[in-house]
Amino acid sequence: MKSGYLALELRRALRQPGTLLFVVGFPGAFYLLETLIFETQIPGDGPYPAPVIVLPAMTAWGVLLAGMLIGTSVVNERAAGWQRQLRLTPLSGVGYLMGKGAVGMLVALFPPMVVALVAGLVRGVRLEPGSWLVLLLLVWLGGLPFALLGLLIGQTTGKDNVQQVTIVGMLVLAIFGGMFMPLDTLPAWFTSVGHFTPSYWLTEIARSAVLPDQDVLPAGGVLVAWTLVLGSAVTWRYRHDSGRS
Repeated sequence: MKSGYLALELRRALRQPGTLLFVVGFPGAFYLLETLIFETQIPGDGPYPAPVIVLPAMTAWGVLLAGMLIGTSVVNERAAGWQRQLRLTPLSGVGYLMGKGAVGMLVALFPPMVVALVAGLVRGVRLEPGSWLVLLLLVWLGGLPFALLGLLIGQTTGKDNVQQVTIVGMLVLAIFGGMFMPLDTLPAWFTSVGHFTPSYWLTEIARSAVLPDQDVLPAGGVLVAWTLVLGSAVTWRYRHDSGRS
């Protein structure tokens, strides 16, 4: 994967009109809204205030949002025949896919940092410097399956329906991942289904950096498994398209 190609793809992603609004603006705004809602429902004498409890879920939501939105941009390149042109260049298919995944991950750096800044500067959340660093690092690394999922959606859908599929997918993953509301406030089957989604485990890995008594290993193992499965699916789909071309 050439560094020049990666820099080009990153510039293209950041120049898209909706990138800064959805990827950077939404997670911070959602964090403020969620804290205002849950402050009225969480007892004042609880162990953690609402801004701390909501923080892990909203950092996870931002990474999920960024990874999936950037990944689906490949649908436009497929429609324009750009992928076929790339096969005539020295850039390998693996290099192309790695470049797309890397761009999704680079853009996904911004949302959790914005949420952390809003939490610290606006809502007065105070954590140890090491806890902030662990939170941002863990949730960012845990976002890799969602960049791959965005790529898979972009490789399997068309320009006419990619937006609908992506939005529905993000909402379903966020709900069953406990990002918008705690799953223990919903019927038990929500939690049962949530255990099969990568978003649930991304939220859990974010909580492990902020709240005590949270084990990071199970969440990390599940996310690694999702990464391998989705990475294999993306590679297979790309090769399948190449074979048809």
